[in-house]
Amino acid sequence: MIEVTGLYKSFGENKVLDDITSSFEEGKTSLIIGASGSGKSTLARCLVGLVAPDEGGVLFDGRDFLGMTGKERRGMLKEVGFLFQGSALFDFMTVEENIRFPLDMLTKMSTDEKAERVQFVLDRVELKDAHKLFPSELSGGMKKRVGIARAIAPNPKYLFCDEPNSGLDPQTSIVIDNLIHEITQESNITTVVITHDMNSVIEVGDYIMFLHQGKNWWEGDNKSILKTENQEVLDFVYASEFMKKIKA
Repeated sequence: MIEVTGLYKSFGENKVLDDITSSFEEGKTSLIIGASGSGKSTLARCLVGLVAPDEGGVLFDGRDFLGMTGKERRGMLKEVGFLFQGSALFDFMTVEENIRFPLDMLTKMSTDEKAERVQFVLDRVELKDAHKLFPSELSGGMKKRVGIARAIAPNPKYLFCDEPNSGLDPQTSIVIDNLIHEITQESNITTVVITHDMNSVIEVGDYIMFLHQGKNWWEGDNKSILKTENQEVLDFVYASEFMKKIKA
């Protein structure tokens, strides 16, 4: 579980996060949503130590992340997997080498153990024969799946996903959503997803935090968000003409 208490962050006169308090539970897919400029990315960066908040606390299973020394924080980050928006695969590495990279950097696994783990995660994302391919030979959906495989290769306790469906067609987006959701449940991971994709919200939103003007404006799940009377949430959810027709 990740717990956030009284988190504030300003850049000059611009208050980006305003008293954010919430928790992200293990085994659940938690989504942070909101319009551009609402504070989503800043909150995520605060959670992983890329940005220092002005006030507040972040606890990883009761461990005070913000109060850790640099060495302690680096050690804890070995328990964190990242799926970057553009997948961020190394073009000069094969799929197998990309996935093995965090194992080389973060673990003391033997060569055989690394090979076994790479095979396991490739099987899990249904790319069992893609070892020797380079990123340039992969479709957008395949790159995302390799990104997921790399993120979960070190068997993390926490998984952060930044816009995992960016640039994907609707069908592939659903595949990626379901894959992240299934892996979260299977491995009891605490998963936090930054997204603006309403398909993700409806499909896999076990917990949803809606940020508005830097505040935790609304929270609930994928069922309650369609029934809320919160006007700002409704404006976000039913922003497209397609969603407006569904509501009608």
